[in-house]
Amino acid sequence: MKWGMPKSADLEPEARSVKAAVREIYRPILFGYFTVYAFYYACMVALNWLSMEAGSDYTRLQSLTVVTTVLASYFAWRMRGPVSGFSIECMLLAMNSIVIANVYVALSIGFLPEKLTYFIIMSMLFALSSTSFRQPLVSIALAFAAMGAFAGRLDSETLSAYGFLTFGAATSSLAIAFYLRKAIARIAEANLKASERLVHAEDMSAKLREESLSDSLTGLPNRRAFFTLFNEQVRGQENRKPAPGWLILLDLDGFKAVNDIHGHLVGDELLVAVADRLRSFSGGNAHVSRMGGDEFNMILSGDLAEASVVDRCKSLLNEIAKPYLVDGRQILISCSAGCLNVDPDQGVESQISNADYALMAAKKQGKNRVVVFNKVYAEQAGIRFRIENALRSADLEKEISVVFQPQFKLGTSEVVGAEVLARWTNPEVGPIPPQRFIQIAEESGLVANITLVVVRKALCELSSWKHSIPISINLSGHDLLSDPVIDAVIEIVREHGVDPSRIEFEVTETAMMADIQKAAANLDRLSILGFSIALDDFGTGYSNFNYLRSLPIKRLKVDKSFVENPGDPMAEKVLASLVGMARVLGVHCLLEGVEDEISLIMAKRAGAELVQGYLFAKPMKAEDLVELISRGTDESIVRTA
Repeated sequence: MKWGMPKSADLEPEARSVKAAVREIYRPILFGYFTVYAFYYACMVALNWLSMEAGSDYTRLQSLTVVTTVLASYFAWRMRGPVSGFSIECMLLAMNSIVIANVYVALSIGFLPEKLTYFIIMSMLFALSSTSFRQPLVSIALAFAAMGAFAGRLDSETLSAYGFLTFGAATSSLAIAFYLRKAIARIAEANLKASERLVHAEDMSAKLREESLSDSLTGLPNRRAFFTLFNEQVRGQENRKPAPGWLILLDLDGFKAVNDIHGHLVGDELLVAVADRLRSFSGGNAHVSRMGGDEFNMILSGDLAEASVVDRCKSLLNEIAKPYLVDGRQILISCSAGCLNVDPDQGVESQISNADYALMAAKKQGKNRVVVFNKVYAEQAGIRFRIENALRSADLEKEISVVFQPQFKLGTSEVVGAEVLARWTNPEVGPIPPQRFIQIAEESGLVANITLVVVRKALCELSSWKHSIPISINLSGHDLLSDPVIDAVIEIVREHGVDPSRIEFEVTETAMMADIQKAAANLDRLSILGFSIALDDFGTGYSNFNYLRSLPIKRLKVDKSFVENPGDPMAEKVLASLVGMARVLGVHCLLEGVEDEISLIMAKRAGAELVQGYLFAKPMKAEDLVELISRGTDESIVRTA
């Protein structure tokens, strides 16, 4: 039995009215009203049996008392659930009438003037217990009529006194009940509106969540939905252990050629058709999602044998390889698959990386084939272990060097800054690409050592320059969340006597997600001291407007992925919107990855003011950067925008 306001989503249209809401609020009151009557008259049955002698009077009164007890009990039972307004009025009228009948019969058997107070009490109860105004009028009129039946037994003074008392009690109770119902109606109306707004908000939230977890083109779950499910698959949930299964990464072969030959509209329709085949083929124990571009994945649940998974994947690739009829054209493509048996003892990222190894192997082996991650690839992953060990034992002060990639202002080719990039050559492993050793350093918790060496070496160069060009230094998520690292960075800057305004720290949205409050606090610390803050890889994370406004960001660096696919009209629109968002936020905007003429054209169309990329200048040593700045817009060194 649940009292209170019903959810508007659970009610019929009529029940959404204010009157229905008032009745629902009154329902527990009426439940108590009928229950008290049932208890009272049950006690009266016992008292009558003990105190009255057998006879016609006893039979008449006792029968009426028993009927009243049963009727009150039934009405109380009815009040356990929603009841229509008409039914409530009928039940109240029946209950009130039989109560009046009980008092009338009792007074007929043994009349005492003071017992007329029962009619005063009844008039008040009838008025206060009703959900409408008209119903108690009938009940009170019946009570007056019953009391009037005994007028002949009273003198005029007593009759006048009881009449006025009953009338006054009834009138005041009706007035109180009227304004009480009016106040309750206002509360009910406000609650209904609030409930409707809440339901609407919940519906909108569910719709937005569904959209945020769905790929807008194919309707499949998107990258975020995949990571959520795969995390549950590997790590389990509160009440569920990790589940066995397989991770399958899929990448279409020859899709770029379809885009180049037939255009992106045809390419999009082809992706939709591929998604439909994946959806229909997946079955009940598979979760299919689109990672982006022409990349899909599938999570197979269950303890499946490798041979069974390979056969299923081959059947899937055969299905995908069947001809497609798109816009009146027959198109043929194929697909490669990389498979991994999910291991709950390994991390999510490493397993995805291992599956991606297998997918890359399938591509290298001729495409349109299935490759399962095995010991061979595990050995290749062992190289990563070597790099991590080398990082742990490396003399970073000797082995790490820094280079600078200039940043330019479009239209003037003026060098307005330079990003500091780390280079590492280990005596045992040799030169290691920065994107590889930085990632390994972050995953192994060693990145802070690299960061401090890079800051120290960059400031050594900066402090000797005659030019006041600022530099940008990357901070990892570990750096940003570590107070000792931030303290050490600030101390290094003080030791070198460099003006903080000449230093910009670049952070990514992903780096802040582990602890946004802590990250924001350390960014505020740096900003208060005069350092500039740039948000790197902008557009690839959450890019929430309110979230961005709360951070002390001075510049947005738009990720290069938005210029890597110039044929995609949506990419250019998104690029323009990101640049526009920077203007709204009142911060500078720099576009990374300007590697060719097409990227430059996209940058100009989007309205970017600053650019960085190989088209203008590659990363260079400090002395080469100083020379570049000194030469200005020399055509032999930098391309004029």
